[in-house]
Amino acid sequence: MLDWLSISRLVDTILLGMALEAFWLLWRQRRAGESGAPPMLLHLMSGALLLLAMKLALTGAPPMMVAATLGMAGLAHAADLRTFLRGS
Repeated sequence: MLDWLSISRLVDTILLGMALEAFWLLWRQRRAGESGAPPMLLHLMSGALLLLAMKLALTGAPPMMVAATLGMAGLAHAADLRTFLRGS
């Protein structure tokens, strides 16, 4: 496999794209004069944390760090689900 085409590098590229999308969503919401965080931000946060946990696991990070990252992803997903079910 090519050196520049590794799973770790692909995860980094996806995380960069997600960060750019989050900044764009925040900018668009502020420009529209709305306060608070955009609802889509929680989707991005939970997905980004899952990708980060995958990268940590693939690079040999301590299992406790991977578990903590997965736990944070679960909390972000639960907050997103709660927001969706409340209809706000």
